[in-house]
Amino acid sequence: MMDGSLDTRRPASLPDERGRAASVPPSVVMPTDARRDAAVARMANERFKLHGLSLLGDAMRAVLAHVSRAADVDERDAVDAVLKHLSRAELASGVVTRETIENALEEMRAEGEIDAVGAEDADMDDPDGRAGVSATHDALMMQHTEGLIVCDAFKTKRYAYDPQRRTFDENVAPSKIECAAESKIDLYRDRFLLLQQRLARSRKFERSTLRTTDRRGIELSSIQSLLGSHAERRFIAGSLSQLEDGRFHMEDLTGTVRVDLTACERSAGLFTENCVVIAEGEVRPDGVFEVIELMFPPSESREATRNATNALDFFGAGHILRPNELEELEKKEREREGEMFIVLSDVWLDQQRTFDRLEKMFEAYDAQDDVPGLIVFMGDFTSTPFGSTHCDFTAYRDGFDRLADLLEEYPRLRQESRFVFVPGPGDPGLNAALPRPGLQPSLVGALAEKVPRARFASNPAKIRYFSQDLVFFRDDLQAKMRRNCLIPPDDAKAPEDGAADGGASDAVFKHLAATLVQQAHLCPLPMTQNPIYWEYDHALWLYPAPNGIFLGDRTGRQAVVNFEQTSLANPGCFADDGSFLVYRPAYGTVEFSAVP
Repeated sequence: MMDGSLDTRRPASLPDERGRAASVPPSVVMPTDARRDAAVARMANERFKLHGLSLLGDAMRAVLAHVSRAADVDERDAVDAVLKHLSRAELASGVVTRETIENALEEMRAEGEIDAVGAEDADMDDPDGRAGVSATHDALMMQHTEGLIVCDAFKTKRYAYDPQRRTFDENVAPSKIECAAESKIDLYRDRFLLLQQRLARSRKFERSTLRTTDRRGIELSSIQSLLGSHAERRFIAGSLSQLEDGRFHMEDLTGTVRVDLTACERSAGLFTENCVVIAEGEVRPDGVFEVIELMFPPSESREATRNATNALDFFGAGHILRPNELEELEKKEREREGEMFIVLSDVWLDQQRTFDRLEKMFEAYDAQDDVPGLIVFMGDFTSTPFGSTHCDFTAYRDGFDRLADLLEEYPRLRQESRFVFVPGPGDPGLNAALPRPGLQPSLVGALAEKVPRARFASNPAKIRYFSQDLVFFRDDLQAKMRRNCLIPPDDAKAPEDGAADGGASDAVFKHLAATLVQQAHLCPLPMTQNPIYWEYDHALWLYPAPNGIFLGDRTGRQAVVNFEQTSLANPGCFADDGSFLVYRPAYGTVEFSAVP
């Protein structure tokens, strides 16, 4: 970040009526308010310079407006509060613009640190009619409400690991759906490097040092180094592939080797093509690497990942979580003991029984002291999937119109709850590739107008609640992963499920949880089974590992598995038996329920 003195645009001392920097001759006698503004401007400049930042004229005007509205707060404290929120953002330079200040102020409003009425005053003070807060929201495609940030998969920043400098670099080029073939190569390379750099920090795989002969960990070999070796036990890491029918290979950045998996032990997980694995074995005389044991790269705690990556915003929330603010955010979560999130999957809006169940559920929660802060509806939103034989858009819109009319009968829910809609594989869209964009306004009828707190998110949808990262994904992933396993999973190695509140967790669901967390990816399947937009694959990364993954999967029943620091939960199918789940973020627990 540049120091303010290096920038050719000098920091503003006092903004003029056009938002530009203006100097004040000492001989001019100024009114009391003007002298106060000048003093605040000098103080603000000094505080920002201490942080290596400089303010443009319009940014200074936004700061002065904020300080003037905070009449009951010390001026220095008001400026420091803005600086605290700016420390979360990834600033491109040391020159602070009005949009940057407005974004910080909006975060403060969302967290209750300043009154929301200040937004109206800021708009009145905007002579250019730019309305910085709204512009920032539209640009970032996010929404801040009571600690909630709904992220758009198509706006997530894209990072690539540089193994030479051992740092992550942001790819500033815009991602495209239609892209060159090189992007597919980059997709696999980025996945491999993501896990390789995490693996390098694992104590289990630390190399021995020259200072001691004690072996501190397992030493990984590159595939290229296997040339010429024979009957020597080695550990290699690579991506599983099937370059020939019935013949499996492992690939890394140095080469490829054919592997024999017929008699290997395996750890917990579902081993499919494209998964990055660690194999222990030796090279046979015929050049085939005979695998003795197959395992996934070990996972890593959220704290360790944040520390190692300088807390980069892989999640897509628009700001980074600094270690010094996590304790405060966690405290806010615990203070909201009655907060609850409702998650439903397969809400078929073309079925009368769906509305009968929704009416019972809305009536029950609307009468409670604490209404749910978030209600997530995951598709499909119609019982008949859209395709070449079914495209009744009128009936589809009618379902959302009925839902809007139903919600109008429950004003507390409509006014206090946040509604997020995640499309399913059978909902109308461009195609079946991931990530899927949110439902278009033309498809949701009057719901967007009658329920202003509704948000039509992408699939997957990522939501940050204070310090927690939550992922909502609608896909029949369990059956796909099991169907594409190269070797059957070892149920004896299935992790402890840690099921909460009596949730039933079968062995496949346990293996699935271990796979997603250790692969740091939401859909580690071959492209032929689940296509992905090559330049948006990063939107499916689970890195750092999220606090919770809510998987709407019709092939499975209600279940929850806790693997390491991540919970994987399936809310069940609301259309079949009225099942849904309740997540309590203050405690990180999942409760299962159903509407008869």
